[in-house]
Amino acid sequence: MSDRLIFYSAIILFILVFNLYGVNLFPSSKGAVSSEVMLYFCPLNINEITPDQAEFIEPWLTEDELIKVSRYIQATDRDKGLMVRGYLRGILSLYSAIDLNIKPQDWRFKYAEKGKPTLTAEFNASTGIKFNISHSGDWLVVALITCDQASIVDDFDIELGVDIERSRESTNIYPILSHYFTQIEADELLALPESCQRARFFDLWALKESYIKAKGLGLALSLKSFSFDFSEMIQSTALLKKSGEKAKKFCVLEHIGLNFHHSDMSIHEAKNWWTYLAKLDDKYRFALSLSNVANVTLDTEILTFKTMLARLSIK
Repeated sequence: MSDRLIFYSAIILFILVFNLYGVNLFPSSKGAVSSEVMLYFCPLNINEITPDQAEFIEPWLTEDELIKVSRYIQATDRDKGLMVRGYLRGILSLYSAIDLNIKPQDWRFKYAEKGKPTLTAEFNASTGIKFNISHSGDWLVVALITCDQASIVDDFDIELGVDIERSRESTNIYPILSHYFTQIEADELLALPESCQRARFFDLWALKESYIKAKGLGLALSLKSFSFDFSEMIQSTALLKKSGEKAKKFCVLEHIGLNFHHSDMSIHEAKNWWTYLAKLDDKYRFALSLSNVANVTLDTEILTFKTMLARLSIK
């Protein structure tokens, strides 16, 4: 046996022994955790919630949540506020492990300085769930991911943000460009055919909102301190499920580059983010940003209030 063959055989044996004892010699560049992201798209059609259903879910909410809902002036806004909070609590119960048997009214939340909601330490430890929500017009989207707490360290904590945006033909996008977009983003937008510029504007807006929501810093994080690059974007497909209907394919844009423009963010961290962009329909688009996960897969479903309540009754 030649010396070279002995050398390569020793390397292979070395790798096999380390893998046997659970040591990963080639960790993913995307992070420490591999998981699936679940996206629930929930219609906010107030005609779909009956007075009896509204009365049924009100006890799910804490006193503080009920006060916040009651502050809406318009009755339709109060109904939507109730639906948003009811959806979130119901979806968390559906998504969590069956053996935990957490009821919608049991969940407790805490809020970051800029208002980002998360589960309290107790529920985060027992479920490993991270979530984020966004609503616009007729739709609410709830994004969830389950983290293996044993595999997460401080340097690899997952950040998750989602945004859904409704396109508005009445919005004058051009005066806004210089205030919220970097010069590169504005130049690339204006280089597109005029018929495509409005779509790019809302694409960028959704992406930026999803990243800011993932960081939990609100507008304290300047929209011009980071930018998105579409040059290496690829197109994939996902299935959108709905109870009682055949799943539909839709286009998802991924591998959208994220660049930082201030000194405290390293290039390595930029590579640690996954970004997704897609259209729910002709009027609504959504974006997802998350960090420190590997081998991401998306699972998507349209979930009506009626279907959610029916599933909760048999879980």
